Formats: sequence, C-alpha cells, structure tokens
Amino acid sequence: MTYDSRRIYKIMVTIPRSEILELCQLAFKNVGITDEKITRTSFNHLLYNEMSGKKSHGLLRIKWCIDAIKKNGLPHSSPSLALDLGGLAIVDGQNNLGLVAAQYGAQIAMDKAKTHGISFVGVRNHFGTTGTMNYYNRLFVEDDLISIAGCNSLAMVCHPEGFDPVIGTNPISFGIPSKKTPCIIDITTAQWAYGKILELHKAGKNLPVDAIVDKDGNPSQKISDAIDGAMLPMNGYKGFSIGLAIEILSGALIGAKSGHNAVGGSDGIFFIAINPDMLVGQNQFEEHVEALLQEVKSSRHDAKVSEILIPGERSFRMHRESNNNETINIIDSVYQELKDLAA
Repeated sequence: MTYDSRRIYKIMVTIPRSEILELCQLAFKNVGITDEKITRTSFNHLLYNEMSGKKSHGLLRIKWCIDAIKKNGLPHSSPSLALDLGGLAIVDGQNNLGLVAAQYGAQIAMDKAKTHGISFVGVRNHFGTTGTMNYYNRLFVEDDLISIAGCNSLAMVCHPEGFDPVIGTNPISFGIPSKKTPCIIDITTAQWAYGKILELHKAGKNLPVDAIVDKDGNPSQKISDAIDGAMLPMNGYKGFSIGLAIEILSGALIGAKSGHNAVGGSDGIFFIAINPDMLVGQNQFEEHVEALLQEVKSSRHDAKVSEILIPGERSFRMHRESNNNETINIIDSVYQELKDLAA
C-alpha cells in the first residue's frame, strides 16, 4: 500500500495563512496560553509540516496541542538548562508543549556545536507532540550543521516475535547540509507512523494490513488496536533494534522515562549536532556531499520513475512552492475543527 497524503483527502479548502494563524492564536488563548512565543513556535512548526506535505503532523495537530494543554496544565516557566557541561546539556521543558521545549533544545545544540564542534542535548519534562524531526533538521542544516535526532513516545510497538507494546514509534533522523538541496532523513522505526495511521482513519480509508496487531497478536486494521494492541516494527528485527536504541538514548541517557513509563510528558528527545567546518571545512564538506548526491540522482532507474529524489527533496520542493503563496490548502474537517477551537 502506497502512502501519499496528497491523495487521501478529497475535500480541501483554500484559506489565507493569516486566518489560520489568527484561529490558532484564539484557540491557544482559550486554554490560557497568552505567551505569543509559545503560540508562534507551535504554529510555525505545524504550518511548515503542512506546507511540506506532512499533513499527518501538520495543522490537524493543533487540536492535539489544545487537548494536551487541557490535560497537563500551563507551563511552569520557559524551558531551561537542567545540566550544562560544555558540549553536553539536558533541557528541562518546564511542562511546556513538546514543540516549544524541543525548539529550545535544538537551539542549544546548535549554539554548542558552533563552540565545541559537537554537542549532545537531551530534552525532558514536556508534553504533547514534538512535531517532526524533519523540522528541526532543517534548522540545523540552515545553520551549516549536521544533525542526528530522535525521540521516544508512548509504548506502542511490539517486538517482531511478540505482541505486547514495549517501545515507542521512535523516529530517527539526520540533517546533512550540501551545496544545493540538503539531505534530510526522517523515518519512524515502526512499520507505519502513528500519525499516518490516524490520517488514513480520519479520511475513512482502509488501514494497511502490515501495521497493527490486536491484543492477541492477530493482524488488524482497526485503529483502536494501535492502542489496545500494538504496532509492528519497521522491517522486523532491524527496525525494532534501531527503535530500541532510540528508546534508550531518549530515556535512560537523559533522565526521561522509557517503555511503559514513557507517558504524559515523561518521554524525551535528543539532538546531536556536528560542525563540519571544524573537521574538513564547510565548503569541502558540502561540495563532497553534493557530488555524492548528484551521483545518486544521476544513477540509472526504472523508466516509470521520472526522477530519483534524495531523502527530503520532495518535502523541500513542496514547502518552497507553498511558501510563495499567502494561502494554503488544508483539510476541510481540520479547518472546521480550528474554527470550533477558536470560538
């Protein structure tokens, strides 16, 4: 089954971006968020995802943010450093949205890599969605840095030979700057991202047959079994092994929780940033990367394929095209939901 969010929804509406921002601001104010920085940080991240074709992690998650605030309460304060040791740091999210805490942590990682050449920053004590690693990777490559990032989540994925959920869907991601289009890799270690499963369900589409098992380990296409049963790991042992490593780096290493304990903001996220300018020089590095990427793109391919794309290139193009417009096409049901939240 091929996933393409552009083909899932038939009912789309074209709305000015300024109107979407206003609805978002009103929705956040309705739950007590008066700090414009929190609203803007969340909105900019989700809008970027929406414009990049990642609707599963786009504006439909504004409701997720609102629901999370209602459940977890208002931030205690702005995110802050709980540990600061040269190139190493741990950020206390201070009960902020994951989008806000992670953005702060990413900036700390960038600043430290510029000074020390490499950095590792963990972020804990936040709640709700952290968005996509793709978004943070873009920030790193725009600052001429290499990034490696990952996070854990509510335990939803089973061992390939088991059927109890034991780890999160745990994405692993890389951002690599180049002379032209950056190479941005962002993949879930589950067979399917939970957000994409929800998106298919919201559209009334059949769920993939290779994504979920029920509580007894039987294949399922019921959305409820993603929670009551388990999601399958990507490519069996290989995906599960990577997911397990991410679970440890996002949990045990930074003082966050993991496994069944990773609930309600107790999970974590980590960023590793590397400054290539301190190793081989920025120009040499980016020229080398670009030569490799062009070699990949110029390789022979099936006649049915019009062009070989490098990881992140399709999203990069979609965002660039969308960014030229003052309006945006969004799912009608999401637009109606935003209006209800803002009322």
